[in-house]
Amino acid sequence: MKWTWRKGLLVAFLFAFGAAGFWFALSPTHWLRRVDFGRVKVDGHPVDADIFVWNSIDEADPIALVHLKDGRDYFLDFGTEKWRQGNASEYVRLFAGVWSLRSMEQEPHPEQEQLPFHNLNEFRIPTQGGHEVSVQF
Repeated sequence: MKWTWRKGLLVAFLFAFGAAGFWFALSPTHWLRRVDFGRVKVDGHPVDADIFVWNSIDEADPIALVHLKDGRDYFLDFGTEKWRQGNASEYVRLFAGVWSLRSMEQEPHPEQEQLPFHNLNEFRIPTQGGHEVSVQF
C-alpha cells in the first residue's frame, strides 16, 4: 500500500506532461522559438536583447518578438515590414522560447511604419524618447 500514492502521482505527472505536449503540438501558432542570430542596437550602441521568431505555415512571412533587457518589447512583421510595440502580458517566457497567449495569426498585426533602412534585413524603430532601436538579422 505504500507505493499506491506514488504510482498515482507518477500517472498524474505523465498525464499532465502528455497533455502539455499534445497542447503544444496542436497549437504551433502560439509558439515562438528563441534564435541566436540578429543584432540589436539602441542609438548605434549594441544592447542585450532576446529574439524569438514565429514562422507561419508557408514560412514566407515570419514574425519576430524582440525583448530588450530594459523591458521593452517589439513585434516585427517581415511580410509587411512594419512593427508594433509589445507587452509582457501578451506572452509567457519559457525555457526555449515564448508562448503567445493569442495565436500569432490572430495577434494584432504590426501597423507602424519603420524608418528607412540603412542595411539589408534591418528594422529601424523610432521610440517615444527620440531614440532609435535597430534590429538587424
